[in-house]
Amino acid sequence: MKHLVFVGRLVFGAWMLVNGANHFFLSFWPEPIGHEPLAVQLMAALVHSRLFDVAMAVQLVTGALILTGVFVPVALCVVMPISTCALYWSVILDHQALGAVFAIVAFALNGLLMLAYIDYYKGALQKRALASGETVRGSFDSLFASPRGRTSREQFVPALITLVAVVVLYAFLVRGRTAQWCMLALMIPGVILHMRRLHDMGRSAWLLLIPGALMLVAFAIWLQFLEFGSQLDAALTWAAIGVAVGFALWGCLGKGQPQANTYGAPLTVQS
Repeated sequence: MKHLVFVGRLVFGAWMLVNGANHFFLSFWPEPIGHEPLAVQLMAALVHSRLFDVAMAVQLVTGALILTGVFVPVALCVVMPISTCALYWSVILDHQALGAVFAIVAFALNGLLMLAYIDYYKGALQKRALASGETVRGSFDSLFASPRGRTSREQFVPALITLVAVVVLYAFLVRGRTAQWCMLALMIPGVILHMRRLHDMGRSAWLLLIPGALMLVAFAIWLQFLEFGSQLDAALTWAAIGVAVGFALWGCLGKGQPQANTYGAPLTVQS
């Protein structure tokens, strides 16, 4: 098995290295331009945008690393998107038998080598990976995706700042209906974050029905699904924003309640 992996690494590494070198230095064989209309258009766009140069540079560098056995697992990961795009271009868009065979073989070698180095990727394949210094209670899953549990004020404030920053990004940089739909989707992690904060404050999460309903009406107005007249539309929109801001400030300022154990005694007091 080790010999097969070694041979596969040499073949694939040399293939990527020579392919990249051919683009920049050698020109031993012509580069593909495509035969079908979509394939020609995509390749022309890649060439004119210089993104094709980037792909060839990645092949050149990763090919050298794989061939020499240096940083092989990460090099295989970096070059995999290029192998995938080449496969799609050759098989789906260009429909040329020889090119498709080369693309399939390259993709298969890339994938099989990654499987051979699977032990190096085990940390990256964890379902719930935590960043350095991050705890389970402060992870993304617990703050924005799991409505059960509590979120302290110390965890709530930075999480809220992150969420508001994303909303501002969509509001002022993206804009249009795309931004409105994205901000509507962001209501889900926002509601979950506030639910957990209310739990920590000893309050019922059902209170979020008030700002939630108002914000849904505001989004329906923004997306032009509802219309009550310009003055009422503006009033409802500002009311929704005001109530939402009020709940956010309440979460930032409210004190956490002691968490009782199974015998009713308080365990910890969270601020």
